[in-house]
Amino acid sequence: MKSYLIILILIGIVLISSCIMRETQPEIQKTTTMTEKTPERKISENLIAENIFSSDILESFKLSPDGKRVAYINILDDKQSCVVDGKEGKQYEGIGKGTLVFSPDSRRIAYAAQVGNKWIVVVDGIEEKQYDGIGIPIFSPNSKRMAYMVQIDDRQFVVVDGKEGKQYEGIGEGTLVFSPDSRRIAYAAQMGDKWVVVVDEIEGKQYDSLFGEGIIFDSSNGLHYLATSGTGIYAIQEEN
Repeated sequence: MKSYLIILILIGIVLISSCIMRETQPEIQKTTTMTEKTPERKISENLIAENIFSSDILESFKLSPDGKRVAYINILDDKQSCVVDGKEGKQYEGIGKGTLVFSPDSRRIAYAAQVGNKWIVVVDGIEEKQYDGIGIPIFSPNSKRMAYMVQIDDRQFVVVDGKEGKQYEGIGEGTLVFSPDSRRIAYAAQMGDKWVVVVDEIEGKQYDSLFGEGIIFDSSNGLHYLATSGTGIYAIQEEN
């Protein structure tokens, strides 16, 4: 009888304790509590793939501007291929590091690929002309146009929408740029020991060097850049 009473007392203590705990403990929320100084955010996670890739493959991952598409360079034995939204493309001897790019509207994709001892640009799965070397392709702001620098022997030039431009001693790395309205294109080109800015295949004034952040379009009809001539450093503004 005493044992039975002891058991009942213990059960009562447990029930009372659990009630007290339910009253004093805060309810666990499913969403993260934010502080007053931190703006509230909605976070959505989308598992792309299991992390079983080498560091080289991880470095090649690219997220489209709208955040809905993913592309990366897959390496298998001595071949490389571009994987877009889980679909693997054609295998090549190599794919240029850093050349994988999405268009601003996220619908198109391009990269430079090695075919034998030549290089091509692959746009939306379509191979373009072969060259000795190819730079990073760029899309126009409206995503309809494309340009990139190429090399044949010791000469470099720009290809815009499949059309080859004038050949120069060199094309300034990272200087290729479209205007905001996508109608115009500019880049820096080397002529002997001088440099010029070429806008729509029209050469500007020659300078000793061009430097800084490159060529920047202020509008559809104006651009600026930094240049040196003799002992002077100049801020150049062009309008047309």
